[in-house]
Amino acid sequence: MASGIPIEVSGLTKRFGPVTAVEQLSFAVQPGRVTGFLGPNGAGKTTTLRVLLGLERPTEGTATFGGTRYGALEHPLQTVGAALEADFHPGRTARNHLAVYATASGIPKPRVDAVLEQVGLAEFGGRRVGGFSLGMRQRLALAYTLLGDPAVFVLDEPINGLDPEGIKWIRVFLRNLAAEGRTVLVSSHLLSEVQQSVDDVVIIAKGRLVKTGTLSSLELDAAPRTIVDSPDREALRAVLATAGLDFTEGRNGFIVDEPDPGRVGHAAFSGNVELSSLHRLKSGLEESFLTLVGEQDDAGTPPDSAPPVHSATPEGAPPPDSTPPDSAPPVGNTPDEGGAR
Repeated sequence: MASGIPIEVSGLTKRFGPVTAVEQLSFAVQPGRVTGFLGPNGAGKTTTLRVLLGLERPTEGTATFGGTRYGALEHPLQTVGAALEADFHPGRTARNHLAVYATASGIPKPRVDAVLEQVGLAEFGGRRVGGFSLGMRQRLALAYTLLGDPAVFVLDEPINGLDPEGIKWIRVFLRNLAAEGRTVLVSSHLLSEVQQSVDDVVIIAKGRLVKTGTLSSLELDAAPRTIVDSPDREALRAVLATAGLDFTEGRNGFIVDEPDPGRVGHAAFSGNVELSSLHRLKSGLEESFLTLVGEQDDAGTPPDSAPPVHSATPEGAPPPDSTPPDSAPPVGNTPDEGGAR
């Protein structure tokens, strides 16, 4: 196993015709850590992963593994283990699926049974995948990623379909990979799914970076704060800065490091800035995440549903992401096997 290979995304933009799915996205994923790639459905997560894995060409920017594009890797399957969907030919057995990829990549066949054992499917290797549950398919997808003993893992929603026992298992699985010095990137639309597994987070919404940092930094952000918005965001930004208030910009306004909305409102009033919303943000990690991505406000309701302070206006956010479905062929140096993963 190679080690110490970071994932680097820089200035990544991907457009599909007039729709911008990802815009100027930059982040890094370090070895020896589990990084959660988080955002609501349609945020651009899968599009980003598809570009990273060479399944889509970027409009602008780069996405590389230690500075090398996926398509330029000498041994892709032995460098990157990737699973974007648990999609397998129903008529083939689990062992047959893995054997095809092992043979194509020069991986010894005994490795097939080893990875089936590792993911808890040893006794099901001879069964046709058509009879597998979604959770079993997810485990088989993970077995595929393990085949080449890679240094990097890129997993799209790996917890989806797993029962409680499976969720506990995959948390340990991810932590063990990181403990071995591997680079692990895991996407999810729910922070709660990966909260107990990740060290770092990359949060996006509408194709744009919202926050990147350690999970502990997000936990600090969960302290009581105020969320405020205005039809004139530039004016609001100026008065908040003048008042000495620390803030970040989210989809639904500015998240201010101030538990008292009255102080924030007074700053806006003093600067003669009209407000469209002003709330105290509930403390809590999940609430902080949902507010960052614009999924709920302080009352736990959908964004833009609270009554305005004065007159509400459109937020001026970029158009919604339109991420195409995961319909691409399997990732890696693999043959066309008529529907094999």
